[in-house]
Amino acid sequence: MTLVQKRETQFLDALYLGVRDRAEFDASLDLLGGLFDVATAILLDFDAARPEVSAQASVGLFKGEVLDRYQRDFTALDPAPRAFMALPAGTAMPTYRLLPEETRKPGIFFNEFFRPLGLEECLGGTLASTKGRFAMVGLQRPRDRKPFDDDDIARLEALMPHLARALQLRRSFLELEGAAGAMSEMCDRLAAGVVALDEYGRSLFVNAAARRIADAGDGLSIGRGGRLFALSRAANNKLAELENDVRSGGAGGVARAARAAGRPPYGVMVAPFFLDHGVDTTRSRPRGVMFIIHDPLLKAQSDAQMIAALFGLPRGTAQLVAAIAANEDLQTYADRAGISMNTVRYHLKAAYSRTGVRRQSELVRLVTTALRDLTDHRDSGGS
Repeated sequence: MTLVQKRETQFLDALYLGVRDRAEFDASLDLLGGLFDVATAILLDFDAARPEVSAQASVGLFKGEVLDRYQRDFTALDPAPRAFMALPAGTAMPTYRLLPEETRKPGIFFNEFFRPLGLEECLGGTLASTKGRFAMVGLQRPRDRKPFDDDDIARLEALMPHLARALQLRRSFLELEGAAGAMSEMCDRLAAGVVALDEYGRSLFVNAAARRIADAGDGLSIGRGGRLFALSRAANNKLAELENDVRSGGAGGVARAARAAGRPPYGVMVAPFFLDHGVDTTRSRPRGVMFIIHDPLLKAQSDAQMIAALFGLPRGTAQLVAAIAANEDLQTYADRAGISMNTVRYHLKAAYSRTGVRRQSELVRLVTTALRDLTDHRDSGGS
């Protein structure tokens, strides 16, 4: 293996480790700059619709006050990003070829910001550009480094598919991390136990109520990996069966876990949830698996809280669904809640998207059945 190949391997290792580790993500860009003998580089993945999951790394001069000044005063004046966006994704080009001479030399950006930093040109390219999302890589050449040539372009283009894939994975991880944090905060307030797994079966979170239930050792336990187990073999098999059903696209169902003599069994709802909060995109997103544990001995939760936990609905949407399930018409609910009918329709649309139904009657039937399954255990013994 040549020295260059070894350095490329080190870069790729750090890049993919950076999917979950911010320090490695930043380190990978430093290694990329070393591959091209530049000290300043930037890697950007920005989604206008989801700025909270945008990923950015920079090394060299584009940090701290310099980066702040660029973002504040020169972003709109920098002609390079717009020019790179016009290229097909995966194509690299130096700015001396990309931008006409009259755009580069007299420009305010180059004369007042770029060249005073000791930089001469940028070798970069677009990694992705779709529906408000823009990802790019840029390597900034100082004056004492020879101009970027065809070999540099070819080397960067060979690495760009890896950069694009790693950024896509990091965005997914940030989405997952954000979803887990928001859901964990919400579910920790519930009396019901909640255990959630991602699409790969990894633990996302276990709320406080679920941990209390597991610590009691009365019918259910939670393994080291954050997975839920029933102490009864039959109940445990049923949980596994329902989890597999969710992973294959099904709706899951309810299992009952026997407890000590004289105590009613736990009811465990196994249901899908989606790892993206967008109203119109849930069906195309990966499915996680959520286990909601109901203890009949505890005081019943409000219907809205239970509906929010069962179907992963925001509080306002769950409150509307609870009102509909209680036969309250939309206008009456809007008046009582002090919201407009447009807001009511937004929540109703969100409820349809999250639950996969198309009509209000289907939504009511789905919700009332789910609540009944979880709360009515009197006619059934433990599995």
